[in-house]
Amino acid sequence: VLSLNGHEFRTRYLMIDTPESVKEGLKPQPYGKDAAHRNQELLTNAKQVSLEFDKGPYADDYDRALAYVYADDKLVSLELVKEGLASVSYVNPPNNSQEKTLRQAQKQAKNAKKGIWSIPNYVNDKGKFTIQE
Repeated sequence: VLSLNGHEFRTRYLMIDTPESVKEGLKPQPYGKDAAHRNQELLTNAKQVSLEFDKGPYADDYDRALAYVYADDKLVSLELVKEGLASVSYVNPPNNSQEKTLRQAQKQAKNAKKGIWSIPNYVNDKGKFTIQE
């Protein structure tokens, strides 16, 4: 949830997915709490948080803003992917201008077996998490 000029709105990061950490009826998935904590850390420690919209729709069917979120000069989704805490998923052109960058970071994290990539077959070919506890 982000606040702008006194208005709060929910935001969905474009093109990534993280393991569940607080979904009702589901135990936290591996690395879910790590991803949530790292996301909070990046945003809390930033002097400035900004959003960048892509070329496609600005909101989804749940009235969440669809955006790239930056903590200072860092693209938060890229940091999460680099650290093995998120997968590239939900790629919906034309909202995919950062796809190449995110996929390159994912390939490096996967090759290094970081985070989610340290668990064999945890992430399927579509970037979805397969472990439901």
